Amino acid sequence: MKLKTVSIKVVAIAGLILLNTSCAAFFDSLFVNGGVNLANQTIDDEYSPDGETITPLLASSAAISQNQNATSRNSITGATSGPFSGESQDAILGYFAGVGTTFPINSKLAVRPELRFTKKGSKTEINAIASNTTRLSYIDIPLQLEYRIKPKWSLHGGVQPSILLGANMKSEINGESSSRSVKDFYRTFDLAGTLGLGYDFNKNIGVRLGYDLGLINVEEQPDFQKVHNRSIRLGLQYTFKD
Repeated sequence: MKLKTVSIKVVAIAGLILLNTSCAAFFDSLFVNGGVNLANQTIDDEYSPDGETITPLLASSAAISQNQNATSRNSITGATSGPFSGESQDAILGYFAGVGTTFPINSKLAVRPELRFTKKGSKTEINAIASNTTRLSYIDIPLQLEYRIKPKWSLHGGVQPSILLGANMKSEINGESSSRSVKDFYRTFDLAGTLGLGYDFNKNIGVRLGYDLGLINVEEQPDFQKVHNRSIRLGLQYTFKD
């Protein structure tokens, strides 16, 4: 009986020591980060619009231009044939904030999972008459490997599943503007390849530069173009190390 009691105490103490060591190792590699990102959306394929409500751009343009004269409406409609004649696709500035940890494999290689909130999107201008700014809110889940090149320098890369939380479009035509949700026009799930470079000033503070390349079409409508998210990130990282 005494032997059994002693065995239980030994196992319990060993378990507490292991748990304490694991938690210490986890929190020692826990980090938070945040910064800005330059986001854009690439349009890969042309399409043939069929009616004014087939795309967010046409739908919002039609809604705004109801009070415009016929010439202005025809200019907008003519600009949307083909792909959009006179269209320019511009990047917009967003931001991100997240938390993550690293699990060392050896002295140079580690697994680096993260959970991050990110603002993405793009701005489309048509013949200097109309513009649409789309802002997308995502939860990104980067799953990366981090390779320590030198004591202060590191490379990281992997895949990044993302979940769409919301999508809003602000449209402007001839000085008039409106805003509406366009979440239904986008797929809930996105997947990107991600690659980055890190520099640590000390054991706690570092800077991270990253690039996300969208791998799947995020456009929900089958008759629209294939749209992929792109973004460049620059931010600070704070690691909770003693």
